[in-house]
Amino acid sequence: MQAVMGMDPDKMILIFPAALVAIFIVVTLQKYMCDRPNVYMGLVLPGLCLIAATIMAVRPFFVVGPGEHVGLINFCLRMWLTFNIPTIVFMFPFLKSWKQRKMQQ
Repeated sequence: MQAVMGMDPDKMILIFPAALVAIFIVVTLQKYMCDRPNVYMGLVLPGLCLIAATIMAVRPFFVVGPGEHVGLINFCLRMWLTFNIPTIVFMFPFLKSWKQRKMQQ
C-alpha cells in the first residue's frame, strides 16, 4: 500500500485497469482449464498458488538469526493463510465444474 501512496497519479490510472485486466485474464484461463476434458487441468493454477504461498510463508524461517523465532510461527501462519486467498479463488471454478461433471454422470 505504501508503494501506491507515493505513486504518481498518472501511473495509477494505467496500473489499476491493467491489474484488473490481468486478473480477468487469469480467472478466465482458470475457467477454461476447468472446462477441459482432463478433470485435473483445473488444479494447475491452485496448485501453483499453494506452492508459491508455502514457499513465501516459510522463507522467513531461513532469514532470521538464532533466538529471533519468537512469534514467527504465528506470523508465518497468518502470512500463509493470506497468500492462499488466490488458491481459494481459483478453487471455485474447479469445484463448480467438478459438480457439473458429477451431475452429468
